[in-house]
Amino acid sequence: MIIDLETRRQALHLFSGLFFASIVHLSTTEEGFAFLAICSFLTFVLSSRIKRGKKIPFFSWLVDNTERKGKPPASGVTWYFLGVLSIFVASLYLGIAKEFVVAAMLIVAIGDSICTGLGRKIGRKRLPRTQTKSYEGSVVGFGAAFFGAAFVLKLLLPTTEAMIIAAVGAVVGMLAEAYLTMIDDNLSIPIAAWLAMVVVATLIGAV
Repeated sequence: MIIDLETRRQALHLFSGLFFASIVHLSTTEEGFAFLAICSFLTFVLSSRIKRGKKIPFFSWLVDNTERKGKPPASGVTWYFLGVLSIFVASLYLGIAKEFVVAAMLIVAIGDSICTGLGRKIGRKRLPRTQTKSYEGSVVGFGAAFFGAAFVLKLLLPTTEAMIIAAVGAVVGMLAEAYLTMIDDNLSIPIAAWLAMVVVATLIGAV
């Protein structure tokens, strides 16, 4: 059976995102920062080399088999690590628990991949002012993102507070995915979701 490009893309997006979030979650603060900084640097270097026509074992094959045509090679993962590293540094500066970063990582990993993947298959009614985004995809993506974020935040906060914060993060993440189209969603989703969760957590006294 031949798996189409978009399915391959979203599967890679989902499982790699879960893997990266697990590493950050299980790492110490110093280890998590080092991991994200190294990945940001490596993806930038690899993307630049592939863009110049260099063939890099495995990575070039991955780009050829999962990247949409017409986009800079590996740009999504480069923006992803830049976004996650940015909110990780902001969390360190503000004294915000690492779980908020992991929750944002899960929102982009699970929510974005489910929203896009299933939205293309089951989506019927378009969101206002969008060309390809559907109510069905966004609702399913919200549910998946909410579940992932709440699971992590419940390790840190009481259930009610964790669910409120996760719900807001998931909503904002899916809105960023649908409407901030001028920015790569691998950058906009984690930053928007993290910021929304931190603001709500501050307002309800959870941080």
